[in-house]
Amino acid sequence: MKTSGDEKAWVETKSTGTGLPTAGEELKGSSARTTMKKLFLGASALLLLAACGQEQPASQQVADEAQLDPIAERYVRLALALGEHDDDYVDAYFGPAEWREQAKQEALDLAAITVAADKLVAELQALKVSSAERYAALRHNFLLSHLGSMAAISRMRNGETLSFDEESRAVYGFVAPSFPLEHYDDALQKLEALLPGNGPLHERYQAFLQQFKIPEDKVKAVVRKGLEACREQTRQHMTMVEGENFSLEFVTGQPWSAYNWYQGNGQGLIQINLDRPKYLGTSIRLGCHEGYPGHHLFSTMLDAEYLQKRGWVEFSVLPLFSPQGMIFEGSGDLASRVAFPGDERTAFLRDVIVPIAGLGTVDLETAAAVREATQELRYAGIEAARHYLDGDWSKEQTIEWLTSYALVGPESIDAWFGFTARYRAYRINYVLGEDLVLSFVRARNPDADPEGDWDALAELLSLPPTPALFADER
Repeated sequence: MKTSGDEKAWVETKSTGTGLPTAGEELKGSSARTTMKKLFLGASALLLLAACGQEQPASQQVADEAQLDPIAERYVRLALALGEHDDDYVDAYFGPAEWREQAKQEALDLAAITVAADKLVAELQALKVSSAERYAALRHNFLLSHLGSMAAISRMRNGETLSFDEESRAVYGFVAPSFPLEHYDDALQKLEALLPGNGPLHERYQAFLQQFKIPEDKVKAVVRKGLEACREQTRQHMTMVEGENFSLEFVTGQPWSAYNWYQGNGQGLIQINLDRPKYLGTSIRLGCHEGYPGHHLFSTMLDAEYLQKRGWVEFSVLPLFSPQGMIFEGSGDLASRVAFPGDERTAFLRDVIVPIAGLGTVDLETAAAVREATQELRYAGIEAARHYLDGDWSKEQTIEWLTSYALVGPESIDAWFGFTARYRAYRINYVLGEDLVLSFVRARNPDADPEGDWDALAELLSLPPTPALFADER
């Protein structure tokens, strides 16, 4: 699991200009947050109905572990087979080595993988889950959603064309909302008040941003301190898997900003891309997203509970393009807000990170207000990917939109296109995923008590990651 090529610590914006798509046919939907919530929660409700079935005949067999075991093994073998056609598909595998070798030897073609995945979906749909034991039902939902996603990926790799929204629904279980242009213009007006001055707003923003950019010779120290702090914060609130650990590497030449490669048995590898600019908030954003309580912790918990304790072999493989991406990336993006809520974030950056980065005096109070104001712009990057990949916008139009509304600075444009071309609809997992995870947390902790947020996040990370987890929030 990864942090996208966009640097999300801060954002770039500009006042409305010419040459941009206009509101109307290009941008559909409502700017109201309540409408957005209905959109993605409605999608989760539909997915749950598809997964569990509506009214199941009494004659159906009730799903149990014995029936699910062979389906789970076949799922893993098919995932490895699909990985032979797509190097990105299998993010991690730590099951029997002979299964991977057999996948290489069998060399199933994509059509055969699709047929096999569809057959397993039909077998799962024939099982009754409404009266199944809780963990059997959770396992059934996990396998059903992941096999359906696998079938969609194999069809796409075999030449089937899906629109951006069709792909996101088929692979991840959700469609991101789309907002009218006025929604973004309103957000830019709020930034105008925070960043007064002459010239275009995006230039003023860039000038403001530079005070938070970490010098290249300080990046490694800042990242290490951020990971250490996120780990310590998490240790105080959540149970860690005994013996868990990770290695840290700094790399270049990648389309992403950071990546967590989980390797099984509580061990992981976190890579940080030094090509991407790093800003002050990067310290805890990457530390919490890739490490604690983000990807590394989540992976260790799933491994310990479901593979090691329960023997569920499906957790020996982590497919990148799958419904679990929504929860992995969403919880990763929310992680730093849980670990460093409100003023704690500002205090940590001021007292710990600023001295390590050698930045001197920085305006953290205005920075916090700017960061909050830009929250309404988060879906603009998804809008750009949607229209660019669907062929509605040229690269030039997309760049103009990204510069104006999608929070991408000039130094990050090439990385944005590289990430989007390679990972496509995976983009929805960050922003929409964070909103879904936050809805789960707020349903359990409506008063936003910091300790309650930790408890709710711990509950989510203890469950098999499926879109059905969000159905209760509809």
